[in-house]
Amino acid sequence: MKLPDRRAEKSSATVMGPAASRTNEILDALGSQIVRGDHLSGANLPTEQELATQFHAGRNAVREAVKILTGRGFVRTERRAGTIVLPESSWNLLDPSVLGWLLLHPKHRDRAVAELTALRGLLEPEIAALAATNATTTEILRVFEAYEQMEEYAGDRKRAIEADISFHRRLAEASHNALLQTVMRCFEVLLRANFELVMAIDGRFIRNLVEHKVVAEAVHARDPRAARAAMGKLLDNNAEDISELLPRGGA
Repeated sequence: MKLPDRRAEKSSATVMGPAASRTNEILDALGSQIVRGDHLSGANLPTEQELATQFHAGRNAVREAVKILTGRGFVRTERRAGTIVLPESSWNLLDPSVLGWLLLHPKHRDRAVAELTALRGLLEPEIAALAATNATTTEILRVFEAYEQMEEYAGDRKRAIEADISFHRRLAEASHNALLQTVMRCFEVLLRANFELVMAIDGRFIRNLVEHKVVAEAVHARDPRAARAAMGKLLDNNAEDISELLPRGGA
């Protein structure tokens, strides 16, 4: 997974202002096309003028979209060679927009969700343990608040997913580890896709509520070992659920 290039941060940010909508439309279209394989690695994108004609847009909007794609590791621009598509290994997979493009296509979506499952297994038990060690009283209350929202909205798919994401976000905040918090924020878009898949299996969200409560109680008890084990159990359940769905192509 490619870490963000801080030097490209300015160019990789979402465009704001009057031309933002058109530029972002072009950006999303080109990013999705590259992910889909319409423009293969090593090939040239159409020229700036050709893209402007294709999208019925000004060259400035096209230029800005290509600049953002460059910051996200999708293309590089050379004076004489034009704009060249880069291999997937160069893509910034911690960029939420890139993850969004991946999730539009089943092959990439299933692999991304599977890889997220493995990454969560590496990170989240330690996040839970750190939260049990470092959380303030207020942060513990916020974790329980998120859990209670999960209970309250268990029958409302959209709100239940948001509450679930909030639970994991608040645990990361309670870990007091800034790098882990950043990583968790980066792949929230994948968490949402993960939870949407699990919600497709009747009864699994309710079953996993119990495991979330055990995690919250271990954090409240200031027991890092119990918090780590409880999160491990929760993630084992999640991995089992995902393994049932992905061979069938997802939800």
